Amino acid sequence: MKRLVVLSMLLLAYNANAQKLSLAVGVGGAVNGAPTGNLIYKGDQTILNYATTAKLTRTTITNWQYGIVGHMHELSSKSSIKYPGFPNRHLLIDSIGGDGKKLVYAKYTVSACAFLNKNFQLNKKTSIYLGVAAGWGFARNNSLYYAENESYNGPDGGDGMCLGGQLGINAYMNDYVAFFMDVSARYYNFKFDKEVEAPTVRPFETLEYSILAVPVTVGLSFDLHKVAESTRNTFNVRKQKYN
Repeated sequence: MKRLVVLSMLLLAYNANAQKLSLAVGVGGAVNGAPTGNLIYKGDQTILNYATTAKLTRTTITNWQYGIVGHMHELSSKSSIKYPGFPNRHLLIDSIGGDGKKLVYAKYTVSACAFLNKNFQLNKKTSIYLGVAAGWGFARNNSLYYAENESYNGPDGGDGMCLGGQLGINAYMNDYVAFFMDVSARYYNFKFDKEVEAPTVRPFETLEYSILAVPVTVGLSFDLHKVAESTRNTFNVRKQKYN
């Protein structure tokens, strides 16, 4: 994780051919599929969960974008199937699912990814982008507290590789602020500590699972640095390079 952040910062610090540096923040919703691996509690009814995002982007004169993006959202769904329960420390859970309540795999799923996009300029104010991303994800939860609408709460502390892609649109409202909409796909591979067991699996196994999530967010993007239209492709004497 530390290497990923350091590499991303080094890339962002590289100024050659840089046209724009922007910071974006947004909110929205996310849906997810059923987990694979040895987590037997699998939802078959998709529900809409919260999602937030923050992104730092460097755009080049050739319309490539790179940087680092973070997401946070919930991973949960509902199940029409009634599964056997399990003892969860001081809680004795008789059954899971089949009751209209949520199966919460991670209340706070946090990812940090380096990304590479190709940006397509539609006109002076509007562009769309398409790209790929890779990084690390974390599954955070309080498995000992159940809200009234929760049938299962997964354990805390899973982490692992996160891979995916994104598609979005930027529309400028003025010279430095743009509205954006982003649709991302994130595939998480979570592994837990050895003492975290997969529920009801015998003989005992350490919990690990993979799951696909699609966060959709809208928000504002702010240009922190921008090469003016009048100076683009002109020679910068001080930096000894073309703008």
